[in-house]
Amino acid sequence: MRAFLAEIIIAIPTYWTWEDGKPRPEDAIYDHPTPLSQEGTLARLLESLKGIEGPEFRVLIITAATNPQLEEAAEAKANGILKPFRSSFPIAQFAASDLAILRERLDHLGFPEAMISLRGYGNVRNIQLIAAHIIGSQVIVGLDDDEIVTDKGYLQKATEFIGKTDNRRFVGGVAGFYLDSKGRNKNTVKDVGALEGNPFHHKAAIMNAAIEVMEEEPGRLAETSFVFGGNMVIHRRVFEKVSFDPYITRGEDIDYLVNARLGGYHFFFDKELAIVHLPPPASSHLQEDIIRFIYEKEKLVMAKRQLGLESVLPGSLDPYPGAFLQNGIEEHALEALRECGLPKRIVNDAISRAREAVPLYLEFRKYWPRLMKVVREDEVLKKRMTRKFERSKFEWS
Repeated sequence: MRAFLAEIIIAIPTYWTWEDGKPRPEDAIYDHPTPLSQEGTLARLLESLKGIEGPEFRVLIITAATNPQLEEAAEAKANGILKPFRSSFPIAQFAASDLAILRERLDHLGFPEAMISLRGYGNVRNIQLIAAHIIGSQVIVGLDDDEIVTDKGYLQKATEFIGKTDNRRFVGGVAGFYLDSKGRNKNTVKDVGALEGNPFHHKAAIMNAAIEVMEEEPGRLAETSFVFGGNMVIHRRVFEKVSFDPYITRGEDIDYLVNARLGGYHFFFDKELAIVHLPPPASSHLQEDIIRFIYEKEKLVMAKRQLGLESVLPGSLDPYPGAFLQNGIEEHALEALRECGLPKRIVNDAISRAREAVPLYLEFRKYWPRLMKVVREDEVLKKRMTRKFERSKFEWS
């Protein structure tokens, strides 16, 4: 077999749902999955990658469906979308059929198949780490399918600092800006200065403040408390040791930064690294935010009692997400729910879920390094993933 180098992988998750776009009660919840009756935005992003100059790269599409009944159709849909780009760059898909084989191999190697899946943001992101690691990637560049890359030097910038040191600190992760269609990197909100009181009333302003704090730091790189998952670069030294959290409901990008800090790794913001983010109009995520921030707060508390983990204080993540991890956030959540007419039981349910799920994550992260070592050394998995890219590049039958 031809020697295969894949030092840089651009990983793109793509989410698909029923043709009518209407969710069913048993569906996995994603912000804006694409109905199978539509073409979606993946091709638009892939087209933009044609203009990238700099180091060689390979593209890995991670295909997830809201319901197991849709997995075969979603895999076929994504395959049809990526096919025209095979002559432009090496590109392959990881979907439900690949997950079945990966689970079979992990079972053979002594790992429970439930450790991995394509259901939920954290699990999908973990698949991008595993699949890239199987083929020996040094760097994973995470993009989302509702974006475009307009900077021809994007990949050069994305990989310029990763794996190096900045003031004696290892650069294990790099993040960059989301720009809107008008080139703005901040939310357009009326209460830009309103950072006091209930943080759920002022989330956009708090996020803007976090960007401003980072922008005021000298130099191009600044250590950051937040990242955008669709413009996120991770070095192998980090992703072979640190997983995404399978139990996080959303906000898995910032949660990964927290997980990395617990392991002694740090993320930096590159002020020249930017993509254009073109999502559909956003709806309120109050309930989901309450669940995720209560979970994150509980994780920081429980992690303090774990040997081998660094202590991460909420204040070190100010202003965002730190403002949502302080004592009293539950009362703020209850107030916000009451104002929106949502049931207050959401808070109690979130607390109960966090207390049950955080220990499961802390146990999961203990197994992650061994799992990554095993998949990297498994010749069956390596051969399969390598051939997927080789067939993509050279149209082997």
